[in-house]
Amino acid sequence: MSTKSPGKTREKLVSAAMELFAKKGFDKTTVDEIVAKAGVAKGTFYLYFKSKDDLIKELAFEVMPIMAMPSLNDPYITLSYPTLESYLLQLGKEFLDFYSENYRADIFFHMLSVRRRMKSLNEIYSQSCSELLREGARRITAYVKVGFEDALIAFQMFLASLMHYLHAGDCLGFSREHYLKKVISAVIHHLKLSASV
Repeated sequence: MSTKSPGKTREKLVSAAMELFAKKGFDKTTVDEIVAKAGVAKGTFYLYFKSKDDLIKELAFEVMPIMAMPSLNDPYITLSYPTLESYLLQLGKEFLDFYSENYRADIFFHMLSVRRRMKSLNEIYSQSCSELLREGARRITAYVKVGFEDALIAFQMFLASLMHYLHAGDCLGFSREHYLKKVISAVIHHLKLSASV
């Protein structure tokens, strides 16, 4: 008698859904397509998820930007990264590496497009985004003596630039490294202006 690991089956469903959502979007992907791609019976899907929306919410946690930057949790940032530039460079690399895997960027952008229609998804996104921005701003103030609001705006600029690179980096004509350095330079310039006011 063959027994399949529940973890493996769930993983297959999530993986199949990620691929299909990235290619077709949330709305155009059906549960039937997900189970066919995963190679499991339709009833099996409902052992793990109440609905397609339930699966989408789970995926939302996996593709949130806060998950993309482990260095954001480093309690010794000024020891690990002696300058703000080195810290932001590490965060930028982690972010872009995270989203270059397993359709994560496509899923994230699809999620942004439907989040207003799905209250629970919007709540997950808003909470995660708020936490990320506040933590990023706190980290900036460890390096630069600026007000929290200025640090918050600087971190938003940084994140927005990273998201733009995910979406249109191939159109920019810059290497990833060059783009990151230019963005970081602009963020630091903004912070220096804010500190001198």
